[in-house]
Amino acid sequence: MRKCLRCDAEMREGLALYGSQSGWRTDLCEMKAFFPRKVGTLLAAVCPQCGYTELYTENLSQEKE
Repeated sequence: MRKCLRCDAEMREGLALYGSQSGWRTDLCEMKAFFPRKVGTLLAAVCPQCGYTELYTENLSQEKE
């Protein structure tokens, strides 16, 4: 459960970011040579009271070397 940094309300988590044209979720990638390697999926949490929005990733620690 995430708490809003501004008003301390409970935030809605796990919201996906979609492009207006493509409809695909946004991925975080690391460029290795010429090919990107997916590191994680970018997600959003939004406060229903004040509208504060923050971005985060899940399971990024699994990818650390």
